[in-house]
Amino acid sequence: MNRYRVSVVHCDAYDPARVSKALAETLAHLNVSFQPGMRVLIKPNLMSPVKPERAITTHPVVLEELCKILKAAGVEILVGESAFYDTDRAFGVCDIAPLSQYAQLINFETQPRRFVSFGGKVGDVPLPEILFQVDCIINVAKMKTHGLTGVTLCVKNLYGCIPGAIKQGYHKTLPDPRSFSRFLIRLQGEIKPQLNIIEGIVGLEGEGPGASGQPIRSSLVVAGASAPAADIIASEMMGFKPDEIYTNRYSGIRRNEIETVGNGRDVRMSFKKPLSANFPYLIYFTSFLPKSQISFNRERCVRCGLCGEKCPADAISIHPGPECDHRKCIHCYCCMEVCPHSAIYLREHWFRSRLKKFAKMVVKM
Repeated sequence: MNRYRVSVVHCDAYDPARVSKALAETLAHLNVSFQPGMRVLIKPNLMSPVKPERAITTHPVVLEELCKILKAAGVEILVGESAFYDTDRAFGVCDIAPLSQYAQLINFETQPRRFVSFGGKVGDVPLPEILFQVDCIINVAKMKTHGLTGVTLCVKNLYGCIPGAIKQGYHKTLPDPRSFSRFLIRLQGEIKPQLNIIEGIVGLEGEGPGASGQPIRSSLVVAGASAPAADIIASEMMGFKPDEIYTNRYSGIRRNEIETVGNGRDVRMSFKKPLSANFPYLIYFTSFLPKSQISFNRERCVRCGLCGEKCPADAISIHPGPECDHRKCIHCYCCMEVCPHSAIYLREHWFRSRLKKFAKMVVKM
């Protein structure tokens, strides 16, 4: 018996009418409605101050059409985010500022905080108090690959609720994808978004989630009441096996528990995976494989210093040019996320590359 329902709707352009229709179909599939006077907080993905056409952030047309639907229902709307850097500037550059005609824009870094006990190495995690003062949270992620977690969809998008540079510290506390993914699953369980939407009209493939990734037209809006269930379906459509993504695996949700509805439910794509991604049959041996190394395109690099500033392991120095101390590097790929000039990339170890080629040959035999 299906315990979860995920809607998958085709939408091939950021035309307001098409987006509005896709969102209306999505809400109908999930039997979602809003009552007058409700307080609804929208959490988009505004990772950094980049223009919407880079396909790194949730597209403003999707957010505006969602706001229009909520406004028509008589809802009080808030849009909240803490970008990886410079949230106030991100609201402007990502073309979110015009949404102030519908909603109150909230920088989570300026809000009162509630500390939630996670125990262990993590301790108390600060979250904006406003998350616990609204009637509904709508989590609007972007369909992207991610160097550390494989994909960044609904579950990973909630990491942006943690205010400011505190986010960087958890990469050092939880440096491997398994422990970090368990943390993300626990985090989404504390935040409890009631509606989770993945904006995949144009997604991002390759060395995502930042400027090193490449836009890919995926023409989908995926949504569900459960963030992990929506992620399982979306990652499958992107060309991953659900268990390749640790947040999917640790969610406790099985693929056969999910019912898919909508005119896009049979779509299957092949997103280019980040070099750090593993084949499902090699996933248990990843800790023994040599890591790909952070490298720099010196022609693109403008020596802004952002990569070194945001590196939680202090592994990057800039003078006279960018260098990575690979002994310190924890492979969180924060530097790649924040570089605005696509000047940072992964150089795959020759042994890992040959092993992948060999594995592909074996599978085809």
